Amino acid sequence: MTSRTLNVRRSLSVPADTAALRILNTVARLSEEERALVRRLCVFQEVIAAGEAFTSEGRAVTPRLILSGWACRQRTLADGQRQIFGFLLPGDGLGLAAEPRPLDETTTVALTRVECVDAIMLREILSLQDPRHDRLRRALVAARRYEDICLLNHVVRLGRQSAMARIGHLLLELRDRLQRAGLCSVDRMHLPLTQEALADALGLSLVHVSRTLSQMKRNRLISMQSGWLTILDESYLRSVCDYGADYPVLH
Repeated sequence: MTSRTLNVRRSLSVPADTAALRILNTVARLSEEERALVRRLCVFQEVIAAGEAFTSEGRAVTPRLILSGWACRQRTLADGQRQIFGFLLPGDGLGLAAEPRPLDETTTVALTRVECVDAIMLREILSLQDPRHDRLRRALVAARRYEDICLLNHVVRLGRQSAMARIGHLLLELRDRLQRAGLCSVDRMHLPLTQEALADALGLSLVHVSRTLSQMKRNRLISMQSGWLTILDESYLRSVCDYGADYPVLH
């Protein structure tokens, strides 16, 4: 972590906070006071270079909200092999729970240039149990629950699905997450993941990922060009990978 490119500066506003707020509003309609609280308390911005770790396994994590860029939670084995547990996208938070969570204590690595803000003050405010912030607190709890749902889906992908189903399920999940953050359309999204990252996430070899993506393109399920992915036949893809929407909503 000593070599990472890190830029910290005080920010008077958080122009990219709409991703986090859109995600939270998917769960619960926040009051204007709660929305202002998120903006006001996230004041220190970091820029982390691609390939650099910004949390280490077994260590307490600094609460953060990701403004832009992609990261992953991972573990690297002694032989150098990597298992990716999940991806962090713009609008996602980490370390916001009052009690430490195993997912937050994994190693987190920036896959692209990542901009995030220190959210420790937000976590402290929410721990006071002020009823004015009840919907925000509940929305964050629901967002953490969705992380657990994604981890269970990940276990099913690794244990029981074919290569095509694994890839299709993950792509649909990422599309839904980006759409909730207002960052993609129904059928087209920016996908800055290498085939190596997909292989490490899905327990497949690099060759297997490459062949399966080629087959999916030949079958007109997806198209990929210049870092952009288009889902061409969502209905069939959902059927193949048994995909369903699992995001919790508060009433």
